[in-house]
Amino acid sequence: MADDDDTDQPEGGNHRQVRGAGRGTDFTDQATYFLQSFIVERFESEQVTNAPSLRELRDGEEEVDEELDESWRQVGGTFRQIAQSVDQTAEFQSVVATIPKDPSIEDIMCYVRESLSDGEINWGRIVALFCFAYQVCAKKFEMYMEKRFPNFPSWLTKLITAVVKFLLYKFADWIVNRGGWQSIQEYFGTPNTIWKGLIVACLLTIAISIWQLRK
Repeated sequence: MADDDDTDQPEGGNHRQVRGAGRGTDFTDQATYFLQSFIVERFESEQVTNAPSLRELRDGEEEVDEELDESWRQVGGTFRQIAQSVDQTAEFQSVVATIPKDPSIEDIMCYVRESLSDGEINWGRIVALFCFAYQVCAKKFEMYMEKRFPNFPSWLTKLITAVVKFLLYKFADWIVNRGGWQSIQEYFGTPNTIWKGLIVACLLTIAISIWQLRK
């Protein structure tokens, strides 16, 4: 299978402006930087040696984009808090266990589209998607370190591009209409029983989707 996600999605939406990101920053730029930062930080927190740096994923940029970096600083802590809650659920660990060791990007995006096809949108689902993307990367990186997969940074860049394309198609309007990524803070205004239930439902659907697609 091809490694690119060829889902038919609306064109012309990649320059949707997001408040709180500076006048010149669009949704795709922010989502890409956030996912890159999230994955790199997870590699660092789990002390994964030889994992790609943010600079590698940014095509060797010498200088950090201050606008994007400041935006991530404002929301990254909340992302990490929600991600910690996701990681601690038995349902998420079950999802991680079902991820094939060497899925194509096309297969990965099939899992994602299938699991999020019910139209439900919330911050828990968005962060769960980031967590899922990282876990796929971690499994692929194991193969890279075992010398059974070449050029991991290039593959990771392709995966991030595919996930961001899906984020743009599925979640951009919802995020922009709520005031931008900074509105993720509202997540902690949702009663625990509700948002944990939403995360669990999402993760169970992902697990079922993976199981069905592996049959």
